[in-house]
Amino acid sequence: MENKYEVFINLLNFNKDKYSAEEIFKDFISLFAISLSNKVYFNQKNRDMYKKISQKYEREEQFNFYALSAELTKLFCSEKDPYDILGDIYHKITNKNYLKLINNTPLQEVGRKLQGVININKKANNGKMVEVNCGTGAMILAYASTLKMFKLNYKFDLEVTAIDTDIINVFMTYIQLYFFEISAVVILLEEKTNRELMRLYTPFYKDDIESLMVA
Repeated sequence: MENKYEVFINLLNFNKDKYSAEEIFKDFISLFAISLSNKVYFNQKNRDMYKKISQKYEREEQFNFYALSAELTKLFCSEKDPYDILGDIYHKITNKNYLKLINNTPLQEVGRKLQGVININKKANNGKMVEVNCGTGAMILAYASTLKMFKLNYKFDLEVTAIDTDIINVFMTYIQLYFFEISAVVILLEEKTNRELMRLYTPFYKDDIESLMVA
């Protein structure tokens, strides 16, 4: 297939007259992320959010979200290295880009951070990364992929704290770190006050959940 996302994107368009692909994408990402995270650490507020979103759709429409879940899972399982699948899909359906650049290309930024992780890993085999304004998690995934190039096991050597003020960013990052088996906590902050609103844990995060503070 020329476009590996074709099936997934077609599924997003199950009712073009009623919903935009972007709207379906954001609702699906929200439902999928909450479903995954509540298997790791149940949160009733997130469950209530799940119900509110799903109730927007007729019962027969809701079955499309199961198909989207299956197709996205297949896409993640087909990737050998960490890759920004959701960023790619979002760009294709909206022509918008979630990757945020500040005076540097992504590769330059990854290279600079990589040196620090190599130094840490030589000492303790425990690299820690904090990513503010994480977007889709693209920088984290590029970072993990580059670690692999240097024969470091990102699943063992990397622990991530990802932070954003956009809930869809938080959900996209969480899904991608979940599937690529990266140890992470992903935090949603209120933009004006920096008050914490949500945190989601991948199954691989080892710290004591009850005692964690915002990084």
